[in-house]
Amino acid sequence: MAPRTKTEYLNVAGLTARGWTAAMIRDFLGRPDATEPNPRFPNAAPTLLFAVPRIAAAERTTRFTKRRDLAARRSAAGKAAARRRRMEMLRLMSADDIPIPELEPAVLEARAVRHRDPRTPTTRTTPDRKTLNRWKVDYLRHHLTHYDAMIEALFGRIGRADAERSLRRRIFEAIAKAYPDLQDECQRQLRASERRRS
Repeated sequence: MAPRTKTEYLNVAGLTARGWTAAMIRDFLGRPDATEPNPRFPNAAPTLLFAVPRIAAAERTTRFTKRRDLAARRSAAGKAAARRRRMEMLRLMSADDIPIPELEPAVLEARAVRHRDPRTPTTRTTPDRKTLNRWKVDYLRHHLTHYDAMIEALFGRIGRADAERSLRRRIFEAIAKAYPDLQDECQRQLRASERRRS
């Protein structure tokens, strides 16, 4: 009696790595040859498995080769377009001027104290210099720039994360330039925000 051979299978991720798209799987392979429970998420849809011999037979056809080449060209064009949109977004963000109003030190301090987190009650004692500098930078960043509106405008756009990082850096640099005594706090907040997002 000859030993039984075990059929090898590929899942959708394996097919994708070989250049298949969802439409190609549907058109050339149709229904899966087998399924198995999802190893990571037991309640998720089962993993679809396709027999390697059937995959190889489909890949040998001229029709498949043409479709795979077309899919590769479309994918490359899509990536190039996304890269162009990302670069355009960064260019637009770097072109925006970030005006920082120059206030008298006493005015900035009073406004920063008044506009800090309203959930924390104000004490009668003056906060230490570091705390006050943090409040000043926060006030300048959120109340006197269009920072929040600019970030909101990026939502869902290609290159948003890079543009947001660039914008955040430029705002801190503009504040530090307008208020040299806040430079250390601007650098501290920038480092902290970059650590949170990495």
